[in-house]
Amino acid sequence: MTAISTQLVTALERQGLAEFLAGFSGDSVDLGQWARQVDRLDGPLRTIAGFFLLGRPAKLARLPPAVAAAMPRLREYGVAVQQGDEAQLVDVSLFRAHGVWLFAEPPSLFQVRHYFGPDSIALARRISYRPGSRVLDLCAGPGFQGLVAAQQHARATLVELLPDVARVAVLNAALNGLAERTEVLTGDLYDPLASGRDPYDHVVANIPFLPTLTEPGTETPQQGGEDGFTVGRRVLEGLPHRLAPHGTAHLTALLFQAGQELLMAEELRAWARAHGYALIVSLTDEMAVGPRSDLVQTAVSDLLDADPEADPDALSTEVADMFARSGATRARLSYLRIDRGVSGFRMLDHAAR
Repeated sequence: MTAISTQLVTALERQGLAEFLAGFSGDSVDLGQWARQVDRLDGPLRTIAGFFLLGRPAKLARLPPAVAAAMPRLREYGVAVQQGDEAQLVDVSLFRAHGVWLFAEPPSLFQVRHYFGPDSIALARRISYRPGSRVLDLCAGPGFQGLVAAQQHARATLVELLPDVARVAVLNAALNGLAERTEVLTGDLYDPLASGRDPYDHVVANIPFLPTLTEPGTETPQQGGEDGFTVGRRVLEGLPHRLAPHGTAHLTALLFQAGQELLMAEELRAWARAHGYALIVSLTDEMAVGPRSDLVQTAVSDLLDADPEADPDALSTEVADMFARSGATRARLSYLRIDRGVSGFRMLDHAAR
């Protein structure tokens, strides 16, 4: 499999796909931008870009031989289908960020399983890995954080709850020639880890943080709960048992504010104090929390996936009321850095600059 995967990447790079993607600022994951530029291409690169970036069907005869030869493996790992002499990707696009090739899904108002978005890239930018360090990537999805670490010669353990998504992470590791520096485990957060394992130098978790209409304590492993931080709390709870002395942890989160007050500030401060950790909370993008806001509508779309017969307007009101009951006036995309061996609590508000 590794030979086929590396041959596929070589073929894509020789055809110019890496150069094409490098022309977009900030490791873009904007399919709209891609589509406008793909339609200006001609020849084999237009076919390749349409197939891998936009999910357009392609005749195998029009694809480079190394790409066509990889199609059985892509079908085996569930990212492609084939009918006769025509193939097409399923649900995913092929991204390239931080030099890592990644089959994944971009952000959407609809439920996404193999998630990759701007917050994934922003989280990776915040972390440096030393060669030989041990990295634990929780909520790994298609594996981006762990693969960035492995690319920097760290040893990465990726844990993903959904078996079919974990299989895509295995594919992505092979695609980048990183299979020997990664292991992919299936399960819920720390559960698949053996009790005697050495602690990790880095723990990173791009958690599912979409708020959900669930009673506290009844959330599934993927649900963020009323404040979106249910999974985050579980990551923090297990961290003292898995993070090495002088290790660091990095989490994404969606944190709510009432005016300028961070609603979870005291909870996070108390957790850091109790464990003797230093915690830095970086507040970035602002999101409205009204009934017609993108955040509320994304939460509603997720709920409609579970119950297609539900009334969207009623759900919008219910989600917005849930935020209002907490006193929230806006939400902030946030990044948490946790350092073991030092203590303190700080907030950095990037929107205030």
